[in-house]
Amino acid sequence: MVDHNPRASSSLSRRLLAGVFCICVASLSSAARTLEDSKKHPSILRMKIDSFYVQNADIEEALRVLRRNDYTEILFGLEKVPRWWEGAEPTPITLRLNKPSLGEVLNKLCEIDQRYTYEVIDDTLIHVFWKGAKDDPSNLLNMKIRTFSVHGNYTPGGVIVKTGEFAPELRAYLQEKRRQYHAQRGIPPGSPGHNMRGNMTPEFHLDLENSTVREILNAIVLYSRERYLERPPDPTGWRQPPTSWMYEFIIKSDAPTGLGGIPRWGTLD
Repeated sequence: MVDHNPRASSSLSRRLLAGVFCICVASLSSAARTLEDSKKHPSILRMKIDSFYVQNADIEEALRVLRRNDYTEILFGLEKVPRWWEGAEPTPITLRLNKPSLGEVLNKLCEIDQRYTYEVIDDTLIHVFWKGAKDDPSNLLNMKIRTFSVHGNYTPGGVIVKTGEFAPELRAYLQEKRRQYHAQRGIPPGSPGHNMRGNMTPEFHLDLENSTVREILNAIVLYSRERYLERPPDPTGWRQPPTSWMYEFIIKSDAPTGLGGIPRWGTLD
């Protein structure tokens, strides 16, 4: 039976209005905080450039063109769509924009090649990745690394290129896959690669825990920017600019990696 008591209905209405008012106040407060935070930490997406033009380019080339506008401020992490060893050409990108913001360029690029999307890390690093990359269990960048610790005379770019050797769980997984591949075919295993140690500067010091390979790559780029800001220029006024990372997986069923393809870590400079 429905209660038509007017006092009860009035009381209920007052409670509902009070609840809605509290929600509105909380939403306004949250919006105000977000606006204030955006003023304190303006996103790199608002950065303006003079012009942007590419013709029949892929996403990698387009981002390299963007980087040339300012190597010290425009930083990327690029996760390319896995592609076959031969064939399956990438979506060609032709785009011309006059005095756009980085956000406008990236939105247009993702409209043209709709396989990609992007996010911003720490208002500094723009991570461009293929849709579904973070949900793919076979994607090596989703692997969790318990402890990542690199100290010595390495360049950030050198560490990125050798990610498969510096991340312990990833290194062990890649080695086991190669061992299985060689054992199945009776092929002697190849010699291990070198670790990019030498008389290189600047020194590299980074410790991370419980991070995915993707998060490690992002951290290396952010670290390279910190070092750039800390290090004084040399006598000629030059400083090593921050780096950016790129990863792609080339599908090849008979690849000696035992992964059904070849993973490639590199810099986007």
